[in-house]
Amino acid sequence: MAELANPRWAPNLVGVPWPPGSKAKMEAGQWNTLTEQEWEFMEEILTQHLRRPLLTPLLPLQLEWYQGDFPIESVAEIRFMKLQPWVSKVPGSRRLADLAEAERGEHAGEPEFIRASMVGLPIAVGQTLAGPFTLIEGHTRSCRALRDHHIGFYDGPPMPMLLGVTERIQEWAWW
Repeated sequence: MAELANPRWAPNLVGVPWPPGSKAKMEAGQWNTLTEQEWEFMEEILTQHLRRPLLTPLLPLQLEWYQGDFPIESVAEIRFMKLQPWVSKVPGSRRLADLAEAERGEHAGEPEFIRASMVGLPIAVGQTLAGPFTLIEGHTRSCRALRDHHIGFYDGPPMPMLLGVTERIQEWAWW
């Protein structure tokens, strides 16, 4: 849902032959009315069009998936993916907290993270459940939460997170 509802992906979805009625349901936020067939189609679109460069090399590494809650201090220590635009913003650091501060916008001093509007869980991967972890999805919401924490506005509860673990994670190019 997060991918399909995010306006930054809209240009990549132009021309997708959505099943009849699906686009109207998505635009109206009626996610619970989508059929299983519609969800499968959307998953295929996301995998093939939006996330292929990320997922294609990651999925064969046979990750085991877990769900957990991370205290915000632990989220701060998660690494961000090895993507050049981010690496150049905070040379010498791959800490998500450092990236969050480097991307602080003009709204400094105002809360940014709104837990109630969070759709889907941030996703991190690692070699073991003990970490270290690299965030692969949820950079915006995690960075907003970290910036809020930094100025005392974070709402307090741990961040729910989906974790993929494999001993082979270092084979992934963005590790």
